[in-house]
Amino acid sequence: MSKNGLAITALAVLSCILLVLAGGIVSAQQDVLRLDGDASYVLNLETGSKQTYVDFLRSKQYEGVRLEFNIRVSKTGNPILDTYVLELRTNLDNPEWKFGDDIYHAANVLVWKGAEAHEALVPTIVLSGDVPKPIKKIAEPGFEAYDIYGIGEGEVYVELTVGTTRDGATLATIIQKLEPSMTFYSTTEKIQDAQSAIERNLEEARGKIGETALEADIRRLAEQGHPGWASILSEHYTDLSVQAEPPPLMLYALLSMLLGLIVGAAFVYIYVSRGAGKGVDVSQISAALNDTSGRLEEKSSTLNTLSVKFARSEDEEKRSVARELIKIRAGLSEISNEIRTIADKIKGSR
Repeated sequence: MSKNGLAITALAVLSCILLVLAGGIVSAQQDVLRLDGDASYVLNLETGSKQTYVDFLRSKQYEGVRLEFNIRVSKTGNPILDTYVLELRTNLDNPEWKFGDDIYHAANVLVWKGAEAHEALVPTIVLSGDVPKPIKKIAEPGFEAYDIYGIGEGEVYVELTVGTTRDGATLATIIQKLEPSMTFYSTTEKIQDAQSAIERNLEEARGKIGETALEADIRRLAEQGHPGWASILSEHYTDLSVQAEPPPLMLYALLSMLLGLIVGAAFVYIYVSRGAGKGVDVSQISAALNDTSGRLEEKSSTLNTLSVKFARSEDEEKRSVARELIKIRAGLSEISNEIRTIADKIKGSR
């Protein structure tokens, strides 16, 4: 065989070897296990309630509640290397793993080791543990470089990962992360109550003064691990919004109209009493003033309606406005009587 023929043959053999190796690498990276999210389920060991694995994802669970995860796993049919192991990992408190006849009390363990285990059916994986405290890592503005933790809906996880190991205790390489990866959130009733109160206070304030940057900051403070301070600040913010709330537009219009009526009546009296109104029908002016007095009484009645409405409010500021309106109404009654007196004087001056 010529040198060219040998070279071509060598290249062909090398290509075949590379293809085989490449195929082996690809097959090695294929998923070998499958998590059945619909058949798997979670039990609340305190209430007895049961949810599918999928429905339980991203739920909120109270601190200290003991849960039991029953996880169904099967093989996909793809080649499984003898070096593969399955890592079970969680951050539940007081975890207990059951894998076949084996029981482990650790946050993360390696199981499913060796060809014999790989050939058998994968047993149902059972994990029981307590929901941890609702603590989470937070970001403090201007201090992002520091690891800071606060009170909030902490993320809890249950992870299953296929990989290889060198020391028999930890994964050296990751082959496959089983999906769906279980994550949910730890919380407390007190945190939920605080969040509800914060939203209620912020909504009330928004109705009075509109949306502000401070509202967003208070909400962010709660989300970033300070629900207690955020709740207190939301109460103060609501109180401030009451003080900053503008009086009703109708009240402005009403007071302006009343002022116009009063000034108009006073001008007429001065005009006539000083003799500038000679030749004017005094009886007509007197009637107009009486009419003005009547209109003042009508507006006084409207003020009374407003004062009654404000007086029934739970808001101390509005009740204070009601008291002022009552005083204004009393003053208007006096002015109305004085205008009638002026009308009588003008009528008697003919």
